[in-house]
Amino acid sequence: MNKITLLFLLSVNAVCAFAQESTEKVMELRAREMMRIISIDDKSQWKKFIKENFTQAFIDKNMKAKVQTSDSNEGGSTETTQSADNLEAKAGMFARLHEDFGAGKISSLKITGEKLEMVVMDSGLKGTFRLTFEKTKPFRIDGMGIEAGN
Repeated sequence: MNKITLLFLLSVNAVCAFAQESTEKVMELRAREMMRIISIDDKSQWKKFIKENFTQAFIDKNMKAKVQTSDSNEGGSTETTQSADNLEAKAGMFARLHEDFGAGKISSLKITGEKLEMVVMDSGLKGTFRLTFEKTKPFRIDGMGIEAGN
């Protein structure tokens, strides 16, 4: 009886470990594919990626951008909100990312729970991408923040 119980516990543990590993693998694959798509200068490919890999709630969410400039005398900071066509606005975000990180390489990738942090380097510019994923399958991207600097 003890052997059967032990075997059952080991199999449950293995299934849980495999599920966690596959979740993390999906998250990593989506992040790497996002960087590949950002490297392509093709708006239709950006929109296709967004539709297939972002949750509908994230697509529908208005975009906010906060830009800080360190070279401004006043420590300038501007914040904008876009509420037009959200898919179009997100494609515009990919256009800016393409300009800044289109030739970039991933230098690190770390997953903690449903969050992924990816550091990308491109010609001295460092970008830290923080992606949040759905907690359940298909583990699409449900939030994103990007911090860029030298």
